[in-house]
Amino acid sequence: MKTRIISGIVMGVIVAAVLLIGMLWNPVIITLAISILAAGAAYELLHNAIGITSKPAIIGAGIYSSLAVFSINYTFWAYFTVGVLYFIYAVVIVLKNHKEFNIAKIAAVVFMPLGLSFAFVSLEGVINLAGGIYYLLLLLNFSSVCDMGAYFTGVTIGKHKLCPEISPKKTIEGAIGGIVSSMIVTVILTLCFKKSILLPVVLTIPFCVLGILGDLFASIIKRSVDLKDYGNLIPGHGGILDRVDSILMIAPPLFILISHGVL
Repeated sequence: MKTRIISGIVMGVIVAAVLLIGMLWNPVIITLAISILAAGAAYELLHNAIGITSKPAIIGAGIYSSLAVFSINYTFWAYFTVGVLYFIYAVVIVLKNHKEFNIAKIAAVVFMPLGLSFAFVSLEGVINLAGGIYYLLLLLNFSSVCDMGAYFTGVTIGKHKLCPEISPKKTIEGAIGGIVSSMIVTVILTLCFKKSILLPVVLTIPFCVLGILGDLFASIIKRSVDLKDYGNLIPGHGGILDRVDSILMIAPPLFILISHGVL
């Protein structure tokens, strides 16, 4: 627990420093940081979880995931082009090294980086939009606050298991407590930033549910391959994907609503 707390504080300080420098000096710093995380997450997913050992496949997925985050800052077509090029590259790698790939690994190396990169691209968009700090706090509220609220509520009064075969510690009472906690913080955030309260509060429920689904989805992948953590980058916490699984599930729909002026 001590290691988990210390590494959590260090991680928080690093993230806060990157955000502060990026927002006060140049947002490309934030883009660069997210692109690095995207590349690392691609490695964790393909190598650590799926078991792909082909270096060209892993390196290609990492480069694509990183470039995708940068390309969206130019035009949608740049992002689309990078995606198409990666798809072609992945197909070539699979054909060239076909003896190393079964159907699961083929699907993973060809398609998973596309979805993963879109989630990181959405995260970058949420943070670097005008007023990004408000949207970032909303995102963290829907994911982290809900998760913490669920944990403490579950430990205190949790009795009914939510998905015992996937995540034994999660309870229905905990999920409800997490959503309520997140709704309270949503009200506080909207008041502090002088935003409309009703819509963010209403959207808190589906976004918290999405965060829970993202957490469970990441867990079922690990369980299917008997993996405890996606990585060991963060002592006591695991890898990148262990920390951002719910965030990556929430970021795309949140980014879409923000970019269309709904929030």
